Amino acid sequence: MTSHDTGQGARARLLPASVAGWSAYLVIDFLLHAVFLAQWWRATESYWLPPFELLRRIPFGYASFAIYCAVLAWLLRRLYGDRLNLPRGLRFGAMAGLVSGLGYVLATYSAFHMPPAALAVWPASSLLESTVAGGVMSWVLVGGRPWRRAGAVIGAAVALFILGVILQNIFFPTPADRLL
Repeated sequence: MTSHDTGQGARARLLPASVAGWSAYLVIDFLLHAVFLAQWWRATESYWLPPFELLRRIPFGYASFAIYCAVLAWLLRRLYGDRLNLPRGLRFGAMAGLVSGLGYVLATYSAFHMPPAALAVWPASSLLESTVAGGVMSWVLVGGRPWRRAGAVIGAAVALFILGVILQNIFFPTPADRLL
């Protein structure tokens, strides 16, 4: 953002930045949990809801990511203003992800049966997802044509999602008897 980009113009960038950050957050979450950590999830399945119930509740998780990304974009703009750049966005995203990841996993672990490995897996995934989202949001917030940048991020996220589905089915297939 330039110093003259305040008020309405700066606020108009929040929506595309939030959408882009959310898209990046979602695809990183999918790649981490459904592809690379799929075996961990299967090994700890006794702790989780049945697969169909988990699938049914995914929209709640995605809604929480949208809220998180909207607040993160607002904070980036509010705290950094015209001093925002990619390294600051990455750093702030990392700090926010680590703090929120540690906070929610400790709170959840205190009240629910969870595998001890979740104490490392959840904050690490939150750290990575939030770092990427912070970088993406700062890139959208500081550049020209924010919706074009958001579209590029969404396109990359869709391509990564497709690649993830292919990798998931080739290298980490779920046995048919465990789908539902």
